[in-house]
Amino acid sequence: MSAPLQLTIADGIAEIRLDDGKVNALSESMLEQLLAAIAKAAEADAALLISGRSGVFSGGYDRKLIDAGGPACDAMRAAGDRLTLALLDYPAPLVIAATGHAMAKAAFMLLLADYRLGTEGDYRVSLNEVAIGMTMPDGAMLQARARLSPQWLNRCVLQAEVFASAGALEAGFFDELQPAEQLLERARAKTRQLAGLDRRAYRETRALLNAPLREAFVGLQG
Repeated sequence: MSAPLQLTIADGIAEIRLDDGKVNALSESMLEQLLAAIAKAAEADAALLISGRSGVFSGGYDRKLIDAGGPACDAMRAAGDRLTLALLDYPAPLVIAATGHAMAKAAFMLLLADYRLGTEGDYRVSLNEVAIGMTMPDGAMLQARARLSPQWLNRCVLQAEVFASAGALEAGFFDELQPAEQLLERARAKTRQLAGLDRRAYRETRALLNAPLREAFVGLQG
C-alpha cells in the first residue's frame, strides 16, 4: 500500500501532498506522518506547501475514532494538538492549497497557514463539530476566535454552517480561489514569492504574530 502522504524538498521549497486514496482522514497514523514531514521541512528551512488529493483536502479527524472514543481517540486528538503547534511554530512561509473539501480539523489547518488557496466549486468547508454532536474543544475555539472575524463566529462555530468555496472565501478560510487545474501552479508561485522574503525577518515576525494564540493554546495544555 502506498504512503498516505508524500514529501518533496527542492530548491528551498517543501511540498507535502496528502493522498490516502479516500478522504485523507487525520487518523493518529496520518497525523504522525504529517508531523514527521513538517519536521523534515522545518529542518531544511524550506517554505512549505501542503495540499491534498483531487477533490479532497481532508475530512478532518477519523470519524470512526471520534465515535468510538477511548484511548485511540485521545491519542489522535493529542497528535492533532501537536499539529496545531507545529503549524504555529513553522519557521518559514506556510501555504495550504485546499484541493477540495476541508472539514473540521482540516478547516482549522487552513486557519493556521500564512496563505490559503481553495478550489473553485461546490467543495465543502466547515467547522462541523456541533453538527456531529461534539462540543467545540477549548483549543479549537481559541483558533476560531483568533483567526475568524467576529461576525462569522456564530455561523462557523455554533451553527456549524457548511460553506461552498465562495462562502468559505467570504468567511475567511481562504485568501483566494483558483480553478482546480490552476490551483497548485498558483500555490507554488505564492510559496516561492513568500520564500523570497527575508527569512530571518519572516520567521521572527511570524512568531510574534502567532505568539498570543500559541501562548493561550499551550496554557490550555497545562
